[in-house]
Amino acid sequence: MTEAIKDNHANRKHKNDVFCDLFSQKECAISLFNALNKTQYTNPVDLEIITLSDAIYMQLKNDVSIMFQNEMHLWEHQSTVNENMSLRGLVYFAHNIDGVLNSRGIVLYGKEKVKIPSPEYYVFYNGREDIPDRQKLKLSDSFIVPRKGYEWTANVLNINPGHNKKLLKDCPMLKGYSMLVYYIRKYQKEKNSLEEAIRKAIDRCIEEDYLKQYLLKKKAEVRAMLLTEFDQEAYERLIRTEERKEGRKEGRKEGENRINQLNLHLITEQRFDDLARAVSDQEYQLQLFQEYGL
Repeated sequence: MTEAIKDNHANRKHKNDVFCDLFSQKECAISLFNALNKTQYTNPVDLEIITLSDAIYMQLKNDVSIMFQNEMHLWEHQSTVNENMSLRGLVYFAHNIDGVLNSRGIVLYGKEKVKIPSPEYYVFYNGREDIPDRQKLKLSDSFIVPRKGYEWTANVLNINPGHNKKLLKDCPMLKGYSMLVYYIRKYQKEKNSLEEAIRKAIDRCIEEDYLKQYLLKKKAEVRAMLLTEFDQEAYERLIRTEERKEGRKEGRKEGENRINQLNLHLITEQRFDDLARAVSDQEYQLQLFQEYGL
């Protein structure tokens, strides 16, 4: 098995982040659907959220999946550049369509052709690297032996401020999410702690009417999700830097699992202050590892 194929099996613990939580709400999902497809649907009743359960596919599931107008839309948020998104998207679709067919009692062994929803796969990127507004990553580019006639495309959209302006204008919730992440990074650059940067970013978004009702309603929960999300992002950046310097990858999977387990314990027990402190205080994080036997 080549290194490229091995990399596709890397452990990715699925976590509920702000993007997933936000666009798992039907009103937000139909707004994003309209912005992507230049439609004006207003009634989300017929839109179905079909995101797979963590219990079934924790490590190989996309952030949000919807069924609408006989189409299956798969949405994934990424803060890092990843050339394997087309291959991952194919796996996500296979798992989703398998779940849909099973839920409807449809089998593939009969003579009649089984009709399935048309797929569309979008990756929303808001990482720190500068990439074009739009990219198409094709599955065929990953083939070891080139072959025509088999394709799966990941539509990568840069949602950082200044990119895809019309899309962000047409979907205020996506614009709000983009600005929230932008402000957090801005305040981090100004030497604020992560906890302080998140607090300032949330307050500023509320003041400027970005995700205002969502943030007012779920402020503590959003804060916890962002702390976990940015802690993981910082950890991954550190690991990539160490790998480039030392050429070593040992311990990455174990380290990710350890942090994920600790964050899960703290969030489950609503120990948000301890979570915030652990992000910036390594000695305290080690104490919590010992406390939970990690």
